[in-house]
Amino acid sequence: MNALPKKPLPEISDLTRPFWTAAREGRLVMQKCPRCGTVNFQPKPWCIECGERALEWTEMPSEGTVYSYTISHSVAMNYLGWQEELPVVMCLIDIDDGARMYAQLTDTVAEDVHVGMRVRVYFEEISKEAGIPKFRPA
Repeated sequence: MNALPKKPLPEISDLTRPFWTAAREGRLVMQKCPRCGTVNFQPKPWCIECGERALEWTEMPSEGTVYSYTISHSVAMNYLGWQEELPVVMCLIDIDDGARMYAQLTDTVAEDVHVGMRVRVYFEEISKEAGIPKFRPA
């Protein structure tokens, strides 16, 4: 019998390493521009607003609000390593005082998820060098 695949791991680069390492340590960090104050997510080599290149990794608040979401009941998710978590709820989350990020919402039934829902981050270790932020209802 063939085992179902595990979830793929992220490709960690010098640019993204601070994000994945902080998540492994239980911290949510994003790049913040010291010139204009814009918070970038996903990691980029320069500020998305003013082009500043000296971005600072800044710890973000642990809560946010669901901006949008989708619920996958798809059997195709089995081949991506999500078989034990179906249905999978994926959200765009507005982090308080931060940027919008894409993440999984857990510990709730899919029918209770709604735009405007308050959520809190937690972290799951995914390798020796990385963790991943996930969210649950606040």
